[in-house]
Parts: sequence; C-alpha cells; structure tokens
Amino acid sequence: MARKKSAGGADDAARFAAALVIVLVMSGAAAVVRSWLAIWWPLLALAAAVLVVLALWRVVVLRRRSRARVARQAELDRQVASTDGMSGSDFEQLVARLLRRDGWREVVVSGGAGDLGADVRARHPRDGSLLVVQCKRYSNRAVSSPDMQRFLGTVFHHHRAEHALYVATSFYSRPARALAASSGVHLVDRQALAAWMAGQPLTLTTTSAGASVVPR
Repeated sequence: MARKKSAGGADDAARFAAALVIVLVMSGAAAVVRSWLAIWWPLLALAAAVLVVLALWRVVVLRRRSRARVARQAELDRQVASTDGMSGSDFEQLVARLLRRDGWREVVVSGGAGDLGADVRARHPRDGSLLVVQCKRYSNRAVSSPDMQRFLGTVFHHHRAEHALYVATSFYSRPARALAASSGVHLVDRQALAAWMAGQPLTLTTTSAGASVVPR
C-alpha cells in the first residue's frame, strides 16, 4: 500500500510539474505576443490605412478615366468625320447610341454573320413598334439598288419590322432612293447623319424623302 501511495504521489507531482510548465509557456507566449503587438500594431494599422488610401485613389482615377472616355466618345459622336475611321461594327454601335439618345427602347446591336440585314433593332419610344436598321459604312461609293434589294428581302418578311431604316456614311444611288421610297424604307445619308450626330433627333417620315432629321 505504501508503494502505491508513493507511486500515486509521484504521478500527481509529474502532472503538476507538466501543468506548471504549460502555464509558464503560455504566459511567456502571451507576453511575446503582447510585446510583438505593441511594436508592430502601429505599423500594421499604418499599412492598412495606406492600402485603403491607394484603393480609393485607384477608384477615383478609374472613374475619371471612364468619364474622360465617355466625354471623348460623346464628342466624336457629334462629328460625322469620325465615322471615316470606324469599322462596320463601330458604326453599328454609333447608330445604336444615337437611337438610345433619342429615346428608342430595347436597342440591340445584332450585326454580324447571319444577321440578315438587321444590324440594329430598337423599339419605338411611344408605341413599342419594331425598328430594324441596316448600317453601311461606305466611303466613296453609293448604296446601290442591289444593296437596297437585299435589305428589302428580309426586313419586313423575315424580321417583321414595322419601321425600316437604312443609315449610310455615304449617299444613295437614284434607283436605290426610288426603291426605298416605294417600299417604305427610311434613308439617312451622310448629310442627314451629320445633323443627327450633331444632336438633332431622327424623325421617320412618310414622304418620298424617307427619313428626315429635324429639330424638336
């Protein structure tokens, strides 16, 4: 019995010693952490503040750049000469922006392979009727009668358009104008495009002149 008691006492002493060591280690670790925080916390706070300032500065710079791009694009959109350096898809995007500016709704650029003449689609601001637009970025040649015939082959029958608009950076041949007038296609040539881009709204007319651009 004496031996058992002696062994039990030794185990208790060992456990007590181990617990004491753990407490001392944890106390030492806590002291090290407190000392580390006392030294590095101000630096960490400063670094965090610098990161926040840099992030805010980047947001401000990006917003300024975005506004500058928008302003630059708006300025270019007012100058018909800017269309001379555009690709076909750029010109389609320009026409879409002009329609949105004039209040047309659900404006979608659908130009590309297989568009069947529907480069841009839009809905009338008041009655929601469908407008289908063909965009031609020609430089020194006229939109011809065969060009107009291809558009007419799909715009009403396939796309079910209620308004058909042909916008060109050049001009239309006389046969193309006559075909458009007899078929209900509204035309915008370079001169009308210049006025439209300058800020005058597009008004679709029912006269032989096709589309006209008139001040409000």
